[in-house]
Amino acid sequence: MHKDLVSAFDKMVQILKQDSRCKGGWHFGSFGRGQTDDYSDYDVVFLVADKDFESFAADVPTLMTEISDELLLCWAEDFNNDYFKNFCNAFRIGSDIHQLDFFISNHDYQDDYMCRFHRKGCTRENIIFDRTGETAALLDKDCDIGNHYPDTVRCIDTYWFHAFMLIKYFKRSDIFKIIKNIDILFHAHVDLLLSRYDRLDWSGWESKVKHCVPIEKQEHLKVYFTIVDTASLENAFKSGIALFKDDADEICRYKNITYSESAIQKISSYIEKCCKKGK
Repeated sequence: MHKDLVSAFDKMVQILKQDSRCKGGWHFGSFGRGQTDDYSDYDVVFLVADKDFESFAADVPTLMTEISDELLLCWAEDFNNDYFKNFCNAFRIGSDIHQLDFFISNHDYQDDYMCRFHRKGCTRENIIFDRTGETAALLDKDCDIGNHYPDTVRCIDTYWFHAFMLIKYFKRSDIFKIIKNIDILFHAHVDLLLSRYDRLDWSGWESKVKHCVPIEKQEHLKVYFTIVDTASLENAFKSGIALFKDDADEICRYKNITYSESAIQKISSYIEKCCKKGK
C-alpha cells in the first residue's frame, strides 16, 4: 500500500476520533482479511447513529478534501440508503491519485442486509478505533448472512435462450445487440461455474471466480472477449458455446441435475447450421 495513502488514512482516523458522531470503525475488504498488496486501497466502515447518519454522510467530501491535496471524485454507490452508504473517493496527493472507500453503517438498523454484509467475518482485530465500545459489541455478535448460490438450471436456460437470440443479430450484423447478448452469455457462464465452485460469502463475482473457480475453468470465461468485429465475435460465440456445454454437463452430473439433452442438442445444432458461411 502506498505510503501517502497510509498517511492520508491515518490523518482521517485522527479527525474521526474527534468527531462525536462517529462511534468507531473497522477494516473490511482485503486489508481486513490480510490480503493487501502494493495496489490495495482501504475499505473502511464507520458506525454512526441514525440521528447523525445523514449529516455525517454529507460531510464525507469535506473530510476527503482535508486529508488530500485535491479531491477528484466522491462517487456515491447506487445502493446507498438510510441504513448503509459507501462513497468511493479518488484524491490526489502530490502527483499520485489514490482510492479510498468510505462506508457508513447505521447503528440503529444493523439488521439491514448491507450492514450485516459489511461486518461479516470481522472481529475485534479489525477495529480501527472504538470511541464508545459499541463497535466491539457489534462485531462480537454472530453475523451469518449465508451465501446465495446461482441456480444452475436457470443459468443453463439463460445461456441457451440468449445464444439462440444471437443468430438474428449476427445475420443483421447488429454489433451492439451482439455485444449485449454475448455479455449475457459470459455472465451466465460465470454463474454456472459459481453454482458449483463458489465458497465465499463476501465480494463480487470477479473475486469469487479468482478465488474459487479452478484455473482451467477460468480460461473458459476468457474466450468471450475479443476484438469488436462480427467475425471475431462469432468465433468467440462458437468457442464459448462448446465450453459452456462441457461445463454444464459436468456440473449437472456433479449435482445430479437432469437437464434436457434433446433441447440443447437441437438449439446448438440450429446455431451451428445458421452460423455457417452463407446461411
